[in-house]
Amino acid sequence: MANMATNLHLPALFCWTRFGAEAGQPIEQILRRKEQERSANKGVFLWGIGNAVGPGIRELVRRCGSPEVLFSPIIGKARKEDVTPESIVAWTSAEAHDGRAYPLPSCSLVTSRQSVSSPKASHYALVCFSGESLVPCLPACTLAFNALRNLVSGSKVGASQVTAVVARNNEASIRGRLYEVAFRAHLVDPYFIRLRQPVAIPGSINPDGDWTAVVESVWNHRVSGSQPLPL
Repeated sequence: MANMATNLHLPALFCWTRFGAEAGQPIEQILRRKEQERSANKGVFLWGIGNAVGPGIRELVRRCGSPEVLFSPIIGKARKEDVTPESIVAWTSAEAHDGRAYPLPSCSLVTSRQSVSSPKASHYALVCFSGESLVPCLPACTLAFNALRNLVSGSKVGASQVTAVVARNNEASIRGRLYEVAFRAHLVDPYFIRLRQPVAIPGSINPDGDWTAVVESVWNHRVSGSQPLPL
């Protein structure tokens, strides 16, 4: 009954993203790293995603005064390329969906896996704000996958859509897969960004060290360029 009561307070329209192991880091380390970032940036953190959701975000912002993003753990085993990627990069510059440059927050860092044979030139991120700690995760409610529809098209959310901007139908059947909502945050201007200028790093980043020093080493490498970062 507690989950049902909490579900009543979930937004009807929101961005939904599923997360798991990424760039050689398990979920626990990713969340600790994002909490370090959120705390250092006074509530702001960037959440890297692999797919472009610009049109959906623009519609969400148009229709919601304070748009939210809900985070759910991926159900199932992590993919091999996420656990042991060919290469790991940190993204060092960004632009908003309208093309204007977006100065990355001073203590933000987004990493992703990278293919050595066919490297990608861009990645994406949600610009989030939370006044509460991201750890520990204490899921308080669930989402019925069958009740979600893509906001712009109205189509069902695809199994491969790791991040989607959705509308939730309270009347839909709750039969089928249920996802826990691990935590939630507000989306803040510019809401969604494209990341560029990847720099190689030799392994996953330790979230328990001096976070400011870790981020500074990435920015210094962007300026000097050359060998992978000794993190």
